[in-house]
Order: sequence, then structure tokens, then C-alpha cells
Amino acid sequence: MKALYEATPRQKQLAAFGRKMMDFSENASMAKLKDAEIRPYNDLSDVGYMLTQVGALFGTKEKSFNAHQTKVIEDWQKYKGSNLVKGGPCLRTTF
Repeated sequence: MKALYEATPRQKQLAAFGRKMMDFSENASMAKLKDAEIRPYNDLSDVGYMLTQVGALFGTKEKSFNAHQTKVIEDWQKYKGSNLVKGGPCLRTTF
């Protein structure tokens, strides 16, 4: 018997996809990038988070993504981040 709040296989797949997007954005170097070049990474994190919430009680509905968010998802499927501007090496010695 399926539990009432258990995620479906499709929802689990979307969540894994979203986590990959967020991980890529989190681990990318932002050194020497301008705001306009950083925005796609923020979009990846935002849309990735939305994908992890599909199927949650008050989460994102699968059909509620706008055109820009859909484009971010399609670009991620096609390029896996290779189309984004890469930052330089981090020269910071203290954190």
C-alpha cells in the first residue's frame, strides 16, 4: 500500500535532477564574474530547489514553471552547465 505522502518515482527523479543543478551551482567558482554572469548560477539553484519541492504538500506544481524556468531546465538537460561562463580560480587564502 502506497503511503499518502510518499513521493512518486517521477517526483524522486525530478528531485534528483534538481539536486544536481543546485550542486553544480554551489560548487562553481564565481571569482572575477560580473552580476550578469552569476545570474544563471542563481537561476540553477532556484529552479533546482523548485524541482526538489514538486509533489510536496505546499510545494511546486509540475506544471507551474514559467518560460524562463523551463528554459533553464532545458539548457541544463542539453548542456549540463557547459554553456555557462566559468569563473577563475579562487585566490582567497582565508575563509
